[in-house]
Amino acid sequence: MINIEKALDVLGLPPEFEAYNGQINTRITNGFVVYENNDFSTGKNVITYTVEKTTNTQLFGLYPLNYASMALYNMSFQLGGMTPKGYQLHCPSKWIKHEPPSGVAGQTVYYVESNMFFNADRIDLTYEPYETVVNGVAEDMIDPLMRVQYKSRLLGKDATGKTVVKWTSRGAITPKRRLRKAEFLKLANMTEQEMIWNCRWVFPIVPVKGETHITSIAMDIENISPTQVKSTVYINGIDANTFNYKVLINSFGQTYGGYKQMYRLYNGERSTPTTMNVYGSTIDIGQNPTEDSTLNLQAGGENAYNIMNRTLTFNPSLTEEAKLLAYMEFLPANGKNESTGKWLSLETGMESFY
Repeated sequence: MINIEKALDVLGLPPEFEAYNGQINTRITNGFVVYENNDFSTGKNVITYTVEKTTNTQLFGLYPLNYASMALYNMSFQLGGMTPKGYQLHCPSKWIKHEPPSGVAGQTVYYVESNMFFNADRIDLTYEPYETVVNGVAEDMIDPLMRVQYKSRLLGKDATGKTVVKWTSRGAITPKRRLRKAEFLKLANMTEQEMIWNCRWVFPIVPVKGETHITSIAMDIENISPTQVKSTVYINGIDANTFNYKVLINSFGQTYGGYKQMYRLYNGERSTPTTMNVYGSTIDIGQNPTEDSTLNLQAGGENAYNIMNRTLTFNPSLTEEAKLLAYMEFLPANGKNESTGKWLSLETGMESFY
């Protein structure tokens, strides 16, 4: 079962993303290895550098719609529209001056450009593979150091006098020197844009049916009155309490036995020890996912929760903004679990994605 319109709505995505509904089960990481070649055939060590492309495929569970929502609302990406490479989400490069207590306080640091390109069969993630801070000093980025793995090789001569590889290190090494962009591009014989594309991560999208698989998860929080809120878990855009979601296969190829649902108040230190607080929260309110999730709200001089009448008191006079997180987390399935949430400012009424 899938209600794609509702799924897009609760994840804050435009209609175009219906085309990318499915599952991600693997991640393909592309990149380069720089080999530091040591050639002793002339009686002294002659060091040269060569560049080779690498590809690695790993198991990696994710939902494309959730990935797009996370990129837009938590990773500073912006809608870019359709391009020849796919529907683009763009995170522009930027320079940010750091203030104390940062380790680079007083310095302006470059943050690299990233792009996501959504297609029906895959998501391509590109990024600028550069070092932006080296030994505590911000790079000027005129000719930055490459963020790349180095390995060592021992070269020698075979019986015909041809140079051959005698030995290659299994793991990464600390090289005698590191390559900067201009030299790297010359050795790789490619342009900067070709290099960035060849460093991309690829997330293949597997088309699946909503009757058998999970394709998105979301939490919604709504104000049902000025003093009451209610939260709902959506799986495939459908209220999880209205169908048997436990038969659906998740992105790790397993099924879930249930989920925990809760509210978390974030508003500084808790003044009444009503519950254990986690993840820096002030008060945690667990709830039975199958029961009414309505929560009563009132402003007061302390942060407290009355379990008898399900009333949360928050203190709007504190320096920290009072925010409520409606949160869900699937119960572990062999160590794999997935979660989602929605924020509500109790002072401004503004919602935001977790």
